[in-house]
Amino acid sequence: MRLSWLVITIAAAATLVVAGCSGSRVAADAATQEVALTLQTGMAGGRMVYVGVGGDIDGQINPDLEVEAGSRVRITLINDDGMAHDFSVPAFGAKTPIISAHGSEAEVAFTIKRGQEGTYDYFCTLAGHRQAGMEGRLIVR
Repeated sequence: MRLSWLVITIAAAATLVVAGCSGSRVAADAATQEVALTLQTGMAGGRMVYVGVGGDIDGQINPDLEVEAGSRVRITLINDDGMAHDFSVPAFGAKTPIISAHGSEAEVAFTIKRGQEGTYDYFCTLAGHRQAGMEGRLIVR
C-alpha cells in the first residue's frame, strides 16, 4: 500500500513538472510567430517589380508586407525574369544573395522585435533596380 502511494505521488509530481515545462515552451513559441512570404521578380507596366505569391499578397505588385512585431519573418525570392535581382530590408540587416537564373530562389530570415513597429522600405539593391520600380513597404504592427 505504501509503495502504491509513493508511486502515485512521484507520478503526479513528474506530471506537474513536465506540464510546467511544456507550458513555458508553448508560451515562448507563441511569442515568436513565424511569417513566410514569397515574392517573384517580374515586369509590370514597363517597370521592374516584385509580385506577391500566395496568400493575401498573391498577384499584388510590390505588395505591402504586413507583419506583427515579435515575428520571425522568412522571405523567399523567386527569379521569374532571368535578370539579376536580390531583396533587401536594410533596417533589419536582411538581404538575400543575388539570383539571376530564371527559376532560381533565394531566402532571407530575420526577427522583428517588439518595439520595432513602423513602416520600412524593401527593395532590390542592384544599381537602378529600385529606381526602376523594385521597392515596397514592410509594415510592422
